[in-house]
Amino acid sequence: MIDTMTNKERYAEFCRLHPEMPVMMQPWWLEAVCAGKEWDVMLFTAEDLDVTGMDSEHVIAVMPYLLRKRLGMRFVVMPQLTMFGGAWLDSCVQADPKAQERMAKLLTKRLRSMKLAYYYQQFAVGNPMPHWMEKRRFTIEQRVTYRLDVVGAGSPDDDFSKNKQRQLHKAEELLADNEMSAEEFYRFHAACLRERGREVTYSREFLLVLERKSRRAEASAFIRIKEPATAEQAERTVAAAFVVWDRHSLYYLIPAYLPSAAKSGASARLAYEAMLMARQKNLLFDFEGGNDDEGVANHYKQLGGQPAAYYSVSKMYNPLFAALLKLNKWREQKKFRG
Repeated sequence: MIDTMTNKERYAEFCRLHPEMPVMMQPWWLEAVCAGKEWDVMLFTAEDLDVTGMDSEHVIAVMPYLLRKRLGMRFVVMPQLTMFGGAWLDSCVQADPKAQERMAKLLTKRLRSMKLAYYYQQFAVGNPMPHWMEKRRFTIEQRVTYRLDVVGAGSPDDDFSKNKQRQLHKAEELLADNEMSAEEFYRFHAACLRERGREVTYSREFLLVLERKSRRAEASAFIRIKEPATAEQAERTVAAAFVVWDRHSLYYLIPAYLPSAAKSGASARLAYEAMLMARQKNLLFDFEGGNDDEGVANHYKQLGGQPAAYYSVSKMYNPLFAALLKLNKWREQKKFRG
């Protein structure tokens, strides 16, 4: 039976047997965020890693990846809106440094055989593989997400700064619901960014596919914050977020706020409502990033977020690709400078 299964089918079976895997590594997530692109998965068996006491063909570690091609060069990078990827280890490998070292050696060999120009993935919090890949001369970079344990006694806003608590108090008259559609969210997010002179970095079709697949998996929701109607004005959306979750965490995947409504306290209310949802589901709340923007990081800290480190693993195989990366970075900076 194993011989007739594809790598993706065996990966889906591995995920079924390991429900603790992050939502962003589930097969349906990868199908959504890699739609129209080429993705595959490396499998590592007990025989590969010389782990005894089980069937030699039993899969005990996996590494899904997105393969892209440009100007004749092949490279592995993270899909859009996907914070965690890289390798995922069965508990028997997680507890066995020798198996991890063997996996790093085999992974290095397999990546080299792919004739890549560049490799880049971000490994989940607590994953030991970046340590071993650094020993194999890969570049390791610490990244940070911000998390908050909202389960237990007290209210989620107990950890808010005084400023954020004042904002939340100001936002008490705002309305919250989960009735927003993907189409409405996309238009609202685009409007929020236009006020800042920026553009949405994902397509409408991308969001529709991701929302549909995550909804079918019962792993996502929209949260909307509105100003109530008055005699002069109809109800108006001032903040919204697309959140996703797995068995461990609820991720604040795409928050959006109207800059023109900043004084309403909507951004604090939006985060508070998302934290309440995480609490109802008995999940850790994860702000999903904050590493790349000091202002965003400070906002998350004021909302009670505590830093949690995770690591990216990369390797430049072709110097020409380094020049291409620099060019793309320059274009992005130029675009966002307006």
